[in-house]
Amino acid sequence: MIAYLEGKLVEKNPTQLILEVNGVGYCVNIPISTYDRLGEPGSKVKIITYQHVREDCLQLFGFYTPEEKWLFELLISVNGIGPKTGLGILSFISVEDFHRAIMEEHIDFLTNIPGIGRKTAQRLVVELKEKFGKLDLKKELKVDSKSQTEALIEQEAILALCSLGYSRYEAKKAIDKGKEGIKEKLTVEELIKKALRQVDRKQ
Repeated sequence: MIAYLEGKLVEKNPTQLILEVNGVGYCVNIPISTYDRLGEPGSKVKIITYQHVREDCLQLFGFYTPEEKWLFELLISVNGIGPKTGLGILSFISVEDFHRAIMEEHIDFLTNIPGIGRKTAQRLVVELKEKFGKLDLKKELKVDSKSQTEALIEQEAILALCSLGYSRYEAKKAIDKGKEGIKEKLTVEELIKKALRQVDRKQ
């Protein structure tokens, strides 16, 4: 079992990377959340890995954080959720927001994730809520007290910024910066405007 790979980043795209380790090139499947945090080709990278073995193939999946790998393994343990769907979920939503959606049984929020219908969302809640409840995830994942409504507004703002060409990581960073020092709740439109101001200041 390969626990992690550390070496030179040869090539990257939103779904895969090639990492050279001691003269061997490894092709690793990744979520967009990991892609957004990678350096440029030629830089040194450490990727936490999960080795998926089937009769007809062997695949490596890579993650930037232990939390992403942990959630991926839980996701593919759910009936009907394969590695491709697991990566899709991690590409769309943060570990913390997914945990919150499961614990609060927010089915409508989960169906915003591409490829997740209502029945699949219900299955995720049924199979994962008990597992989440047995662990001290608030401490482990640093889950804050943000309400589900706020989380949904933030996700909608992130999607809007992504549609403008920004990466999910860039969008999340701009939104977090735009919210600094603001105590009142913001609408999606207000959040997008504040995030765009942060982006404009960097250009």
